[in-house]
Amino acid sequence: MRKLKHIMYFSCLGSRWVCLTLVLGLNFVVQSQDEGVLIEDGEKTIEVTIAGRPVLTYNKVPTEEALNHEPHFIRSGYIHPLYTPSGRIVTGDYPADHKHQHALFFAWTKTKFEKRGPEFWNQKLKAGRISFVKVVEGSIKSGNKFGSFSVEHLWEDLTAPDGPVPVLKEIWKVSVFNEEAGPNMFEIESTQEMIGDKLLLVEQHHYGGMAIRGPDSWLIDKKDTTLLGTMLTSEGLGRIEGNHSRPEWVAMSGPVQKNEIAGVAVIPDKGNFRHPQWVRLHPNKPYFVFSPIVEKSFQIKPGEPYVSKFRYLVFDGEPEFSVIEEAKRKP
Repeated sequence: MRKLKHIMYFSCLGSRWVCLTLVLGLNFVVQSQDEGVLIEDGEKTIEVTIAGRPVLTYNKVPTEEALNHEPHFIRSGYIHPLYTPSGRIVTGDYPADHKHQHALFFAWTKTKFEKRGPEFWNQKLKAGRISFVKVVEGSIKSGNKFGSFSVEHLWEDLTAPDGPVPVLKEIWKVSVFNEEAGPNMFEIESTQEMIGDKLLLVEQHHYGGMAIRGPDSWLIDKKDTTLLGTMLTSEGLGRIEGNHSRPEWVAMSGPVQKNEIAGVAVIPDKGNFRHPQWVRLHPNKPYFVFSPIVEKSFQIKPGEPYVSKFRYLVFDGEPEFSVIEEAKRKP
């Protein structure tokens, strides 16, 4: 519990019990901020901590790492780093093999909009852009057991002859839970709605959707690529046999600092479109994505938002099947 920096005086109205209540109440508030979920909205990031330890960072502007890459790979509006309870980082950003993969991010691949083909995943095509717009007013909430914030993203078509055209408005609601013991747990609810009266066709493709990229320590980047990270689905399948299966969750883990093991599990909500969605498990890179378009296309229409929700467990050590299953069952 933090110590108060200044001595504060109260008018006791003739009762030392009133003073005692006020002081104890004030101490309780300060303690709850230190021991609970704290959401801090800064100029460049939103930082989330539990009991003073880092949980995640949401990037409102491009990171310092972005300066080392071509302008078309620069992005805002995603989460990195993602921390385990002991402070290990389990996400990667701007990896040399796939610079367009930004830790915890959402992007569609092949789409059709106004007879054009914007592409929001492969940034090297310079065909689409996703960026942070603003923090939703009044959405920052900290608390002893729970905290949350909401942010707005803009999806733009970069293929139009007269310049960028707004396509989608997306809201991320990020909810963080103070579990006190075990993995860090949080949820992201994404709501995508059309801007204007045109629809967006999200075409069939073998990947695209809510994705996560692990750190470089889970991969040795050589021609004879040696994989250090592992993947596990709810059916007990690995990255090869589990690719394009429809699991209820996926866990990815690997060595972090000092060769310790850590990882992250992603649990899609049962109410998601085409649940259980297919999952793209990359055969040798530390990333996977839940995708509703592996076998067929769909449309996002004006007035009919596309809503999806995912729960995340970030853990130290190897993934524990029973722990992930328990988290899946929680309301």
